[in-house]
Amino acid sequence: MSEPSIFTYDELVSVLKKTVSEKRFVHSLGVAQTSEDVLKHFSCTDYEKHWRGFEAPLFCGIVHDIAREKTDEEILSFCRERGIFLPQEDIKDPVLAHGTVSAEIAYDLVGQYPFTWYKALCVHTTGNAGMDDLALSLFVADFIEPSRKFLTAQKREFYLSSSNLCQCAYRILCDMISHWKDKGAFQISVTSIAMKESLERRGCTYE
Repeated sequence: MSEPSIFTYDELVSVLKKTVSEKRFVHSLGVAQTSEDVLKHFSCTDYEKHWRGFEAPLFCGIVHDIAREKTDEEILSFCRERGIFLPQEDIKDPVLAHGTVSAEIAYDLVGQYPFTWYKALCVHTTGNAGMDDLALSLFVADFIEPSRKFLTAQKREFYLSSSNLCQCAYRILCDMISHWKDKGAFQISVTSIAMKESLERRGCTYE
C-alpha cells in the first residue's frame, strides 16, 4: 500500500473523474448521494459515520466502481499482485471482484480507512451475509440511483416504502435474483444466496 495522496472528498471526486468514463462518474456521484439519502430515509445508525473528514456513504459511493471498467485480466492481475484470494465464481467472472479491487485502490489513495467501509465496498454488487447499514445502503443505492434508467419511479417508490433498510435491500435482492434466473446469464452468486438467507433470518419477506 502506497502513501496516501488524497485527503478530501473533493480530491477523491477529481481522481474518479479522471479514472472512469463520464457515465460511470455520473453513476458514482448518484450512488454516493443516494446512499446518504437512504441512510437518512431509514434513520440508520449501525455504521461508522466519519473518518478523517470523510463521510461514510459519500466516500463508499464515490469509490465503489473505481475499478469497474478494468478488464478481466487487469482485475485478476491486480488480485494476484496483492495476494487477494478470490472465490472460484469471481475467477470465472472477474467483474464480480471489482468491488474488492476498488476497495484496495481506495486504500492506496487515502490510507487505511475503516474496515467496515472496506467490507461494504467489497460486497456492494452481490451482497453477503451480515451486512451493516452502510453496506446495505450502498447495495441499495447502486441499484436505485437516478441514472439507472431500467427502474421506473413506481419501482423506486416500492423499494423506498419498505418498513426498514433490511426489507428494502431484500426486495431489491429478490428482484435481482429473479432477473438473473430469467436472463440465465450466470449462476446466482453464493454470496447473494447468503445475503438472502441472512435477511430472511432478520424477518425480511417480499411483500
